[in-house]
Amino acid sequence: MLLRITLFICFQFQLLPGSLFAQKNWVLRKDKDGIQISTRQSDLSKFNDIKVEMDLPGTISQLAAILTDVDRYTQWAYSTGKSMLIKRITPHKLVYYSEFNAPWPAMNRDLYAVMEITTDSISHLLKVISVGEQNYQPPKRDLVRIPYSKGLWNVTTISRNVIHLIYVVELDPGGSVPAWIVNIFSTKAPLETFKNLKNKMALLNKPVHV
Repeated sequence: MLLRITLFICFQFQLLPGSLFAQKNWVLRKDKDGIQISTRQSDLSKFNDIKVEMDLPGTISQLAAILTDVDRYTQWAYSTGKSMLIKRITPHKLVYYSEFNAPWPAMNRDLYAVMEITTDSISHLLKVISVGEQNYQPPKRDLVRIPYSKGLWNVTTISRNVIHLIYVVELDPGGSVPAWIVNIFSTKAPLETFKNLKNKMALLNKPVHV
């Protein structure tokens, strides 16, 4: 069950100054296909924080376009059954809604989140911040509203066609999910999500042969 719930968790973003990106106590759990996944004990939740670090083919503008295209999250974000844009506040700030599949008998989860994107065209940097809004709309009867989710994507440019990202998330999936189960399987959802994202970026940058 946690394998499914974690993905979503793995997909929300918010900056916590001095907290999310602190290097202290991170433990590497998985290093596969160029994707490094680490966890640490959270100061705010009984669920571990998760960090993903990797290189991606492409540019920050391409990644920003994928992350703001929330209606297509189901194509690559692990366990996402539904995702849609709710409101565009500014060109760089929006509210979106997602539902996440969990195996029976666990209930599926959902989330409203505010996402804000900041780019620096001079330094070629990208930050995507997302904050879960638990009370944005009343909970649905057949879904568990994720009560707490904060995360951040921090992306830098390495070369013309390669970027480096660090993604960190703090979360609580809500409901009756034992923390130890979530923590044991906390590498599965991030690995699948970021493998899919890497493949999606690679397709955008596939050489055209004439």
